[in-house]
Amino acid sequence: MAKDTNEVVNSYITDMLALEDHIEKALRGQLEDLKDYPEVVSELTRIHGTVEHHITDLKELSERRSAGGPSNLVKRAGSAVLGLGAAAVDLVRKEGLPKNLRDDYTAFSLATIGYVMLHTTGLSLGEREVAALARQHFTDYAGVVTRLHNIVPAAVVRFLKEDGLPAQENVLPEVSRAIEEVWQSQSSQAPRTEATSIGRSR
Repeated sequence: MAKDTNEVVNSYITDMLALEDHIEKALRGQLEDLKDYPEVVSELTRIHGTVEHHITDLKELSERRSAGGPSNLVKRAGSAVLGLGAAAVDLVRKEGLPKNLRDDYTAFSLATIGYVMLHTTGLSLGEREVAALARQHFTDYAGVVTRLHNIVPAAVVRFLKEDGLPAQENVLPEVSRAIEEVWQSQSSQAPRTEATSIGRSR
């Protein structure tokens, strides 16, 4: 039985609203827990503002789409996060700065691919407004993940030094080069979306 287009699109919007809400609550807690790291808190504060903006955008989108009423959609979103699986990590764990940032990276990566899926769904089903919003949010998270590439190594070195280990800060430029080189090398080798056979009708 064919599914209803609106129902499918609204379910993706619900999933993303659930994930954004999960991330927002976790970041709010981290801003307090990591107050001894002002540089990190400054970056996370910016990210937290972005997440709050995303939540507002998604709620307004759901209102325009009359997705069962905004309050109903938000209620559904509250339970939908349970279906996101193990990837929706518990970001509230207090395991130290590097592992907090690692878990943030995991959640932001999940949001990134989630918006790729929503963008694809919107374009393929002729929902241009949905696709445009998803692309903007995807762009936001791509920038966040890229910035974390540079923040996490420095956080690891600092945390190791605080544990009394002889960690050397002078390796950080080498780490940055490695990250840049690896991502550039892999992006040139990855097949383009239209070159894959997964989306072709059988």
